[in-house]
Amino acid sequence: MTLPASAKTCPLLLGALLLSLVPARALLNVDGSRNQIFVFGNATFGYDSNIFSDASDRGDYTITGSVGAQMKRRAGIIAMDATATLGYLAFGQFTDQNAFNPNFHLELNKTTGRTTGAFNIRAFRESKADSSVNLRTSSWNFPAGLNLKYPVNDKYYFTSQTAYLRRRYVESASLANLTDYSQALDVFYVYTSKLDLVGGYRIRVSQTSIGNDAVDHWFNLGATGGLFAKLNGTVRLGYQLRRTSGGTGGSFAHLNAVASVGWPITRKINLTGTITRDFNTIATGVSVDSTTALLRGGYVVSRQIEFLGGVAYGRNSFLGTPPPSRRDTFSSFDLGARYKMNEHLQVEATYTYFRNWSTFEFSDFERNAVTIDVSSRF
Repeated sequence: MTLPASAKTCPLLLGALLLSLVPARALLNVDGSRNQIFVFGNATFGYDSNIFSDASDRGDYTITGSVGAQMKRRAGIIAMDATATLGYLAFGQFTDQNAFNPNFHLELNKTTGRTTGAFNIRAFRESKADSSVNLRTSSWNFPAGLNLKYPVNDKYYFTSQTAYLRRRYVESASLANLTDYSQALDVFYVYTSKLDLVGGYRIRVSQTSIGNDAVDHWFNLGATGGLFAKLNGTVRLGYQLRRTSGGTGGSFAHLNAVASVGWPITRKINLTGTITRDFNTIATGVSVDSTTALLRGGYVVSRQIEFLGGVAYGRNSFLGTPPPSRRDTFSSFDLGARYKMNEHLQVEATYTYFRNWSTFEFSDFERNAVTIDVSSRF
């Protein structure tokens, strides 16, 4: 689809609006700090050597711009946080991939009383390069979630996580729309003042528009809080079973882990490690056994300057497909720097390298990306 000339100028208009925000100081306190309205915007300029994430290596320059507003209300027992963002992605050569991506988010929090929790709902359009299907996808996404916490006594408390996701792909009849429901229940034991032990169960039901459906059961044990002397985070180990129906019917199981641990080495240097293994349903309706390990670090030079970086390694096994089955192994790293000019204006530059090795020749590719992002918030 070719966009009209007026649509192609949208990034320039967004950039002009962003620059106009800098001296505006548009933070509005409606009622002290109880009711606040913020405005924000950003412009990102970049080059991506492989915008389709495939072996064809088609690169392009991109401009992304967005503006939005956020309202925070802190009156009464329910706190509200509502955000609306209008974004536009433009390509230099592949203009048929230009996309208008709005994002709306509402979160309600209850932090007082015996039962506490949060409800959130979103609606957003996403355009991205999907390496699992080796093409660019555009989709409308409608996630919602309800998280609750109920303390039994000083030693035990229960939590509940209810999640829903509806994903509908735009202008692509070959991709499978997804509806996903999950319900998790956990019981926590306060082991020490800094460490809680946890045991839980989650069921997840995934349905696609082409009939490739799945049901997951996950049983897990773990700990959260101060794990060791200077390590803080959450670690869970468990057993997961997925049963699928339709064209990829079958039963699959694995030992899995979900872990995120932070290590503040010094006041200026910090590291965060993350490991995840889970079943996913990709855009073609196929189930994937996905494992990812990520290590990120940051070095704070001053209040204004910070260096960031990370490395990742993972594997994706595509399940229930006719032989030869596809398996991808990937690695990536990124390096960046962030400069906070003042409390309202920030500039960040990032270089990212991604390499995917696949048993399918078309899915074997590498990707280099450079971005410069200017953002403002008032």
